[in-house]
Amino acid sequence: MLEYMYLLCLLSLSISVPILIRGCVRLNESTATNGGGISERIDKVADLLDEMADIINNAVQFQEAIMPAAQTASHPLLSALNLFMNRTPSNPEHGNEKKQTEREIYEIIEPQTKTENELS
Repeated sequence: MLEYMYLLCLLSLSISVPILIRGCVRLNESTATNGGGISERIDKVADLLDEMADIINNAVQFQEAIMPAAQTASHPLLSALNLFMNRTPSNPEHGNEKKQTEREIYEIIEPQTKTENELS
């Protein structure tokens, strides 16, 4: 029974390989005639990609003009710290207050010490 399986597989391979080779040869011939159309499509896609790259480049330059990019840190922990620090909101006048409020000065009253006679 196993020998019949080997025979069937060998027979199917001997039939399918020449058909596959003939199909590959015909594919090569059809590609040569359709090559001009394929190259035109590739050129159109390349032009679209160039236009998209120009649009993205203009958007990046516009964003950098509005807010310049910050210098990135060399260590990953420093860049994580930088992310937290940039998101902290702060008032533009924070730390610029020069007036000092006047406070009441209390008189220091020293505690009375008891003498030895008062303790006994």
